[in-house]
Amino acid sequence: MSVFRCLLTLSLIAMLAEPCPAVDKRKTGRTPDVPIVPLPADYDLDLRLAISGHERMMMGAPSLVDSFVSQSAREVFDSLVANCAALPYPWKLTLVNNDVVNASSNPAGQVYAYGGMAKVLGSHTGLWAAVLSHEIAHTALRHQVQLYVQRLYLDQQIRYYRRLAAAGDKAANWTVVGLTIAGPIALNKLSRDLEHQADAAGMLLMARSGYHPDLVFALHHRLRMATGEQSKLGAFFSGHPRWATRDQRSERAYADALAEFNRRWPDGVASPGGLPPPIAFIGDPTSRENKAMKTADVGLQVSCQNATEPITLVIHFAENRGAWLVPDVRQTVECTEAPRQAEIRIPASLTTSRERKLKAHIAVLSPEGNLIETSKQFDIRIPKP
Repeated sequence: MSVFRCLLTLSLIAMLAEPCPAVDKRKTGRTPDVPIVPLPADYDLDLRLAISGHERMMMGAPSLVDSFVSQSAREVFDSLVANCAALPYPWKLTLVNNDVVNASSNPAGQVYAYGGMAKVLGSHTGLWAAVLSHEIAHTALRHQVQLYVQRLYLDQQIRYYRRLAAAGDKAANWTVVGLTIAGPIALNKLSRDLEHQADAAGMLLMARSGYHPDLVFALHHRLRMATGEQSKLGAFFSGHPRWATRDQRSERAYADALAEFNRRWPDGVASPGGLPPPIAFIGDPTSRENKAMKTADVGLQVSCQNATEPITLVIHFAENRGAWLVPDVRQTVECTEAPRQAEIRIPASLTTSRERKLKAHIAVLSPEGNLIETSKQFDIRIPKP
């Protein structure tokens, strides 16, 4: 019975991750009800959380005041706020002078962009729009407050059942175990869901402000290349989703955002963000040893947008055993929105080393030669000449 009670608690605690404004309080024995706590009607808590969290958000670093990059970011920020619904926030952008590749926002309208992020984005206004609209959406949807009240509720439940356990209720011990284990996992799931909500709402805000929604995918790819990708297991215990997952989820909101952009800005060239940059989406590469042709055949799915000229796939080989390097292999492919299979044949004569099993990754270059996407590392086995 105690094991059943623990499993029931684990199931109910997962309800924390389901965004729902209503509170449905139903008791089953002493198993805790796990509602989504409603947000307060006023904004006092929002302001108090913002004030108490400011020093933590600054990370002990000074603000970055005057630079060409900060000027571009502030201009974009002002244009986004002007297109946001009226809310009782003193909107403000703070650039923090450190090397952290991140951005965040507090519940009272202050957005923090860190120095590492500024280095990645430079003065690219469209990419800044993708970052800042996401953070503005978090505040506008009161996501920080929602996470706070959910954590507070979970802590209250744990303290309550610990008091029952201390008073001799043995079954309450199992409830505490369930809440302690499943609670953080459920809160991380809620946090990931809120990230997806902010992606969708931010994309729509960008479109209203004149920044093409394709810039969101360009940002995701650039940040993944700069910071790396989480494993699926790592993402399960994280409050942020994987970049690949964000791309997939963003597609659901993309059609609405694109329609809004086209309605407001029929001439994309005249929009504040201008025409969107080339973006590419690739699948996981596969490789097979073709002994008959004496080649290693690499294949992958490729799709591309916003380029009238071909894009270039470059296979970069990792150094093997610190002794030699294999030259890069390049191939151009047409830019098509519909996924197509690209095949690259690597001749056996490319290397004279006895070691034929190589590690490689594929880089995707825009027609202008800019890096716009990379694959994960994979193995290639080259047959003997």
